[in-house]
Amino acid sequence: MATKQFTVNYYRAALGYQNAATWGNISIKIQGYITCYGSDHRFIMYFLHETSQVPQPTYIPANKVGAIFLPFKDMPIYLDMVRNEKPIYAYLNSSKPEWNSIKTASEPVGEEES
Repeated sequence: MATKQFTVNYYRAALGYQNAATWGNISIKIQGYITCYGSDHRFIMYFLHETSQVPQPTYIPANKVGAIFLPFKDMPIYLDMVRNEKPIYAYLNSSKPEWNSIKTASEPVGEEES
């Protein structure tokens, strides 16, 4: 089992309409993505068209990349998090890639945004 947690240093977001791609021999239709970059790893969140096939999440330690595949309607939630929270961490797990995620550090209850 390989796991990796890293601080997200920057991100890139893109939008499109049913951009065709292949992931693990599955054809997908991407409407947007957010890539989170650490010092040597990447975590990609693909947001798929409602008619797209949905691959299983993955983490490939040798390539230092993990990915999850989500409905396009969920993109604003993830984009809000990477834009407005700090620090952000990415978590990747090769044995349980369904746990691949982004998260914040612990914050006090009731803390308001500044």
